Amino acid sequence: MKLVLATLAAASSLAFASGAFAQTAASAPAAASGAPAATAAKIAKFDQKADKHIEDRIKELHTKLQITPAQEDLWGKVADTMRSTSQHMRELYEQRMAQTDKFNAVDDLKSYADLAQAHADSVKSVETAFEPLYAALSDTQKKAADEAFHHTGEHGMGKPAKHPMKPKAAPAEAASGAAKAQ
Repeated sequence: MKLVLATLAAASSLAFASGAFAQTAASAPAAASGAPAATAAKIAKFDQKADKHIEDRIKELHTKLQITPAQEDLWGKVADTMRSTSQHMRELYEQRMAQTDKFNAVDDLKSYADLAQAHADSVKSVETAFEPLYAALSDTQKKAADEAFHHTGEHGMGKPAKHPMKPKAAPAEAASGAAKAQ
């Protein structure tokens, strides 16, 4: 489940719609499917966090990339794509949460595979929308974009991942690495 939430958190970096609409829409699938109130509450909480996260990320990228007035139309397409793909991810997540207590192992794997595929499709959609904007950026803006989207060991378009199994350098290795750098 933590892996699913991590995937969704990364996908949330890609978008979400307005808070009031999302709050209403989020409660409807769980309530209509007869999902427990606790599940509906989890979905509503996820929706609120996701809405804030995506809007914050859109603003952060807009600032980091120093989008000019002439680039606003291209940027608007990127932001809209981020919101719409994230909305789709939210709908899939809500469907999963509303039904997860009824899943057998195969259903669970299939649902997770569907989420993973949707995430990949979402990233591809954002890439397609971002490409024309990237072509219109100045060299300085491109450098900022390259840094903002760099993914070496990271998730969520430049956000560090929390990998509990990620090896850490031993103190001796870190010291020898620092000595070699001098």
